[in-house]
Amino acid sequence: MPDRSLSPLEARLVLRLEWDKKFIVTADDAMRILGISPHHARQILHRLARDRWLAMIKPGKYELIPAERGEYAFADTNPLFIGSVLVSPYYFSFATAAFFHGLSTQAALTVYIATTQDKPRQMLVRGKEYRLIQQPPNKFFGWVEMDAYGSQVNMAHPEKTILDCLDRPAYSGGIPEIAAMLVRGSSRLDWGKLVDYAVHFNSYALAQRLGYLIVVLNLAVDDNLQNQLLTATGSKSKCYLGQPGQWGTGGDYHPTWRVVNNIPNLVLFAETQTHP
Repeated sequence: MPDRSLSPLEARLVLRLEWDKKFIVTADDAMRILGISPHHARQILHRLARDRWLAMIKPGKYELIPAERGEYAFADTNPLFIGSVLVSPYYFSFATAAFFHGLSTQAALTVYIATTQDKPRQMLVRGKEYRLIQQPPNKFFGWVEMDAYGSQVNMAHPEKTILDCLDRPAYSGGIPEIAAMLVRGSSRLDWGKLVDYAVHFNSYALAQRLGYLIVVLNLAVDDNLQNQLLTATGSKSKCYLGQPGQWGTGGDYHPTWRVVNNIPNLVLFAETQTHP
């Protein structure tokens, strides 16, 4: 059991953090609050981590373990809380947001975080893998701050989650899983928002794949919205539904959406109970 006794300076820092409800602390924070040197600040943080008042998230960044957690001093186990302090700006998306919104039924082992920053792409924190997905500015939108298992985090809207997944299927379980997401969410997705977001993506292929899936899954999307989406597909290019490297280049061609469905129907519709 850790000895959680505090020196006067350590107590001052911990009490200030608890009073401000600031649960993440760095050496700069300790310097500012206590008016001490960088070296002294690092020493204090090291001692507080040793005595289980702090838990390291990554070098230089610590989580406060407040007194209310008692003598056993357990750290926060919410991976979304940890993920929310790894990079800025950020929002959770892809398979992580899909599971959170109930669009997917299986939690991914990896936590997926969208960011505009060029950071290390994979991080292992407290035994959990975090994947940072760099998004260009035109795709970095469509998220909101919300409560996730007791922590306030930035989470993609369900509609943006679908589009991020469709844009980069490798981070969401693949096109068949995305088809299942559309079916599971069909009664609660805001289709107007989904189409507006898809247009904002400015990607012909994404609009084509989304339009094709709406049709073959027989989703109840207003004709006007489908026409708006069709306009966003351009006029000439064709695309494959799945990555040719994985699924090949054969398959049925849909002339309206100019999509080659190169994924076998038994695979594509395995989780949807929908068959064309």
